Amino acid sequence: MVLKKIMIAMLGLLLMTTSQAQLFGADDAASKKLVKLLSKELHVDRSDLEFEKVSTAECLQTEQVESVLRVYKAGKPTGFVVSAIGKGRYDQFNYLVYYNEDREVKLVNVTAYFSDHGNEITSKRWLKQFNGYDGGDLDYGDEVQAISGATLSASSIVKGIREITILLQDCNL
Repeated sequence: MVLKKIMIAMLGLLLMTTSQAQLFGADDAASKKLVKLLSKELHVDRSDLEFEKVSTAECLQTEQVESVLRVYKAGKPTGFVVSAIGKGRYDQFNYLVYYNEDREVKLVNVTAYFSDHGNEITSKRWLKQFNGYDGGDLDYGDEVQAISGATLSASSIVKGIREITILLQDCNL
């Protein structure tokens, strides 16, 4: 448990000290994790994936969005990855949302969670409930299962995904 907390803290330090261009452009741990996640989701070889940083135009400017990447599979556009920040009770956390070309959520992954409380939102099982979301109602406790002890973190990620999805759909990228 202590080793896990140390590893999470180290990843958080890496995320905070690494520029966004390096985070998604260079051959580092975060880039490798992103490529691994998307290659599984898209059922492709890792070498078939390419990323292009999208200028976060006014249509995507929100305090949650860190960066947006255009994803290409074998040279063809296949969607977008949005790197975002959520807020728990005491600490911020980082997450990625992968959208297909129709701006529908296909994958959510919490990449760095620093707090001792609320880490249940990192569960793949809980995050799967966002798959297929395309901008409709998304309320914590109604459409999204509530988590005891993670109310603030879970509410934050729900609000962020809803807001980012709506902005992305309205944005002409």
